[in-house]
Amino acid sequence: MIIKNARSALISNYEVFNLLNERIEYQKEVQTTRPNVEYPEHLRTIQFELAEYLKTTPTKSQTTVQVKDFLQQMNQYALTLGEKLQILNLRPKSAVEIYLLIEECEERFNEQDLDNILSIIITTLPHEEENEEEFVENE
Repeated sequence: MIIKNARSALISNYEVFNLLNERIEYQKEVQTTRPNVEYPEHLRTIQFELAEYLKTTPTKSQTTVQVKDFLQQMNQYALTLGEKLQILNLRPKSAVEIYLLIEECEERFNEQDLDNILSIIITTLPHEEENEEEFVENE
């Protein structure tokens, strides 16, 4: 495969996680139907380690609908694809974290814009840990 445009090769952790899971399932299916086919141990190790890492990130609780909704709502802001993906992958919880992800943030956006971006993140990308924390606080 030849990448003609490096920028078009940017994908989110959510997409990587889904592709990885599809590939692992395909490999399992191939090995059950054709037991003589073996995949390199290094490949399986890398796939396992990557899947385990992605399970520790906000990616594990995201859905296709949430990701599409998030990206559509973020189109109103002049963000690069890389910035949108960083926000999607890391799911910042405060304006300070957003400042770290967006280049020249203080010059491009005002406080109201940052509050709106944070609100979009919180509403479109709910995180399992927040639900657990709310449950613990209510007890």
